[in-house]
Amino acid sequence: MMSVLIIYDGWQQLRLIDVVGVIVGPVLAMFLAHSFSAAMAQHVEAGRILTGKEWRGIIRTQTPFLLLCVPPLAIVTVLYAFGVSLTDGIRITLWFGTASLGYWAFVAGRRAGFVGWRMVMVVIFGLLIGIVILLIQVFLQPGKAFSGGVAIG
Repeated sequence: MMSVLIIYDGWQQLRLIDVVGVIVGPVLAMFLAHSFSAAMAQHVEAGRILTGKEWRGIIRTQTPFLLLCVPPLAIVTVLYAFGVSLTDGIRITLWFGTASLGYWAFVAGRRAGFVGWRMVMVVIFGLLIGIVILLIQVFLQPGKAFSGGVAIG
């Protein structure tokens, strides 16, 4: 999701409904791809055409992927309602996404039983991955990332 928000060009020309489409589109594509691959795997395993009940079970197990678009949609929509531009709203959403990687790394580390320095390292690695994703913007938009040798934004 963060990568799509980073590499999309033309935020200044979009309306809120367009931004919703840019956020929901990739998540919907991921949901469909996961559903299709799960169905194909179950089809091969069963050795027959899947029943409607089996298809519904697959869809039900893949539906939580659709929730991935809720946080960025909520952030952008709330910020837009308070008068923040869509471009700035996307930037703020990306920073929240980076911070959330640190949080989810903490959750995973806690469930894995990490404590002390190991927990700290897990969180740092989660944050570093988020920063690497943000740095992709610098490399994919070099004309916009630097002006006169100085980083913008």
